[in-house]
Amino acid sequence: MSVITFWSNGKEESGKSSAVSAVATFMGVHHNYKILVIDTKYKDTFYTDCYWRETKKQANAKKTFTGIGEGISGLARAVLSNKISPEIVTNYTKIVFNDNRLEILVDNSSMRDEFNTHKKVLKDIIKIANRYYDLVIVDLDKDIDKETEADIIKVSDLVVACLPQKLRTINRYAKAKKEKDFLLNKPVMTLIGRYDEQSKYSQKIITKFLKEKQGVAVIPYNTLFMETCNEAKVDDFFMKYTNINKKDKNSSFVAKVSEAADKIILKLQEIQMGK
Repeated sequence: MSVITFWSNGKEESGKSSAVSAVATFMGVHHNYKILVIDTKYKDTFYTDCYWRETKKQANAKKTFTGIGEGISGLARAVLSNKISPEIVTNYTKIVFNDNRLEILVDNSSMRDEFNTHKKVLKDIIKIANRYYDLVIVDLDKDIDKETEADIIKVSDLVVACLPQKLRTINRYAKAKKEKDFLLNKPVMTLIGRYDEQSKYSQKIITKFLKEKQGVAVIPYNTLFMETCNEAKVDDFFMKYTNINKKDKNSSFVAKVSEAADKIILKLQEIQMGK
């Protein structure tokens, strides 16, 4: 049971959420884990667009609902009223794959003030969920306040630092890694999002520059995958390309997602062995 937080520096687009979606869905198809993805962004529709694409009628119906409800708000109320146990977390999630192989927990706050109140117990929600799921993957909002960011990182076993493929950003990241308290000294692995295989700043060169022993992970930009993220077909994409022909133009993308998932699993195994 591990908490993996996908983090970015908040200054540039890093493809963090699409990386989370790709890795989590791939794991849900290929690995026998119970996986929960927690989206910490306020009223964000990225994951809904990836898997469900709610209609306007459904969205309006939610606005008139006054009960406990689903999502982070419902769980936060349960935590605050001390009426929470690990096994009921799944009651507040959206299901992608059955048998807890992939579920998504999103914010459903009606107002920003409600979100600001409930985000204070995000760390508690994560800790409780970690007692039920094998992997809790947190998509950490790049605009979240520093206190909440620190709380979430503290309860994480691994931080996946998501970077754009830009020299200036990579240089800044390399310097930050040398700081004594970088990401609270948590184990960190590096992932390049929206990776361009034609760039001279290749996976191999970035790995060498950052002196990453296991190599940086990359999630290439893939047109078909990005379209599925807008059409609620991400799960269909990875189910379809389970056994992809290497001659298929999407094979390189799937191979790199598989490689990223393997690096995360290996890193977690090393962390567990070191405890």
